[in-house]
Amino acid sequence: MIKRLSIPLAALLVIAAARAPDHWVPAWSGPPIGYEANTRDGKALGRAFKDETVRQDMRVGVSGKTLRVRLSNELSDEALRIGGASVVRLDADGKPVAGSLRILTFSGARDTRIPARAPMLSDAIDYPVTAGERLAVSLYFPDEVAPPTHAQMVDIVGGDATAALTLTEPHRYRASGVVSALEVSGSMATRVVVTFGDSITEGAGSTSGNSWPDQLNRMLAASPGGRCWAVANAGISGNRLVNPGRGPSALSRFDRDVLSVPGVTHVVILEGINDIGKVRDPATQYQAPAAALIAADEQLFERAKAHRIKVIFGTLLPYEGAAYADAAGEERRQAVNAWIRKNAARFDGVIDFDATMAEPGQPGTMRLGEQIGDHLHPNDAGYTRMAKAALPVMLRQGCR
Repeated sequence: MIKRLSIPLAALLVIAAARAPDHWVPAWSGPPIGYEANTRDGKALGRAFKDETVRQDMRVGVSGKTLRVRLSNELSDEALRIGGASVVRLDADGKPVAGSLRILTFSGARDTRIPARAPMLSDAIDYPVTAGERLAVSLYFPDEVAPPTHAQMVDIVGGDATAALTLTEPHRYRASGVVSALEVSGSMATRVVVTFGDSITEGAGSTSGNSWPDQLNRMLAASPGGRCWAVANAGISGNRLVNPGRGPSALSRFDRDVLSVPGVTHVVILEGINDIGKVRDPATQYQAPAAALIAADEQLFERAKAHRIKVIFGTLLPYEGAAYADAAGEERRQAVNAWIRKNAARFDGVIDFDATMAEPGQPGTMRLGEQIGDHLHPNDAGYTRMAKAALPVMLRQGCR
């Protein structure tokens, strides 16, 4: 006779909790785009790394107890060797905080080899972080490499300085930022929204930390019904829905930048203005008609829903007066926005950025006092207006 063991419910819950996987959420993100920096302004490195340490700093969007770092080699056909890595806290002046440096490892080793077309996660470390805090990750590149990632302002010194709290006489340049995300567990965030778009989402024209996703993140954190959220900014300047642009097209990068984000529950899609803008040579460049843009949005919608991700669309902002604006493009913009509004009941939400950012009495023009002067990109005040328009839509999603 086999005796049945009676295990108290409380003990079962403890066992289940011990076996439950960590719940990871993004604390910062910078999707790789393969951008080659313009060297004419004197800020770009303009050469490969070789036997150098590169320190990249980031601002954390959500608090957490455990940290891991995501490195990207997803746009390269060659493996990338990392000779060492570390993380350190920065104070309000951007200086390293004494005692905060931690060496990062990869499957227990200090060095790693990232295969071609692949990302790499560091081992998780106990490293509590607070929303708004700045961190810096240092990577040592022993080989001569020019990783096709996302150009960032970084500090560079010779040799392996990953164990150094303070870099000795670093040179600051715009160069490849191989860190593509910071991820945390032990966070209060239970819902993750990826803001997926182009330069207007990345925050072109804003001061540091004032893109509309950055401001939305702070507004949610300050709202009693919004403290469950983490916001991952997957905007890429110059990105397009269907055409090649800066970075892979929205259709081709959606799996990487949305579906694979840890804990993702929602996506806000604001893409297409760069496809709508007139091309320089219609004979050799594809001018996507409105129907093609709508079909691409349908694809993104279906792919997200297949992964049980809730989808919120943003209407395309006014752009009359922009360098690539014309009457035919405005017709395409109106057609896409009409489709979004008509299908609002199918979606999990619509943010009417078009109506929000239109100059009173001039619906085709972006608010003159809330853009940077190119009639395409908002300024800080414009991004604040966009975040305020997004806030009630996100709060209606709830936190349960």
